[in-house]
Amino acid sequence: MNYQELKNKDLRFGNLSEADIHSKLESIFGTLKNTSENCEMGKYYEFDKYNDNFMIEIKTRKINHNQYPTLIFGENKLIKGDEILKNNPNIRIFYLWRCNDGIYGWEHRKTEFSVSQMGRYDRGKQEIDFCVNIKTKDMNELNNLL
Repeated sequence: MNYQELKNKDLRFGNLSEADIHSKLESIFGTLKNTSENCEMGKYYEFDKYNDNFMIEIKTRKINHNQYPTLIFGENKLIKGDEILKNNPNIRIFYLWRCNDGIYGWEHRKTEFSVSQMGRYDRGKQEIDFCVNIKTKDMNELNNLL
């Protein structure tokens, strides 16, 4: 497979995972909308789901949540979260990871984190960007996030 085919396969995997856990997320956060269906946000918005009280980013990983000392997301999402909170300080923002052993999350800037340039090479192309590293010990299971 070429780079674009591998990337599309990974995107489909993530989208199916998000759809699969949607009702579980709604049991915690209330009714959620997909940002991709909001014309003001669009397909490439930094977060995946939202309502009046929450913005949620979801990453799906084929590992246990504590297999590594940290899990990551793109720094662009942290920056967008800061922007959202500046305009609406009552919103709560969560970054979620669906892993083999459950769904774990971290609330925006609630604990220390680090930013470093990181990436992946497994799709045949170097993909490097600034990423936020969250210590897995600072994450909570989905049912214990709120």
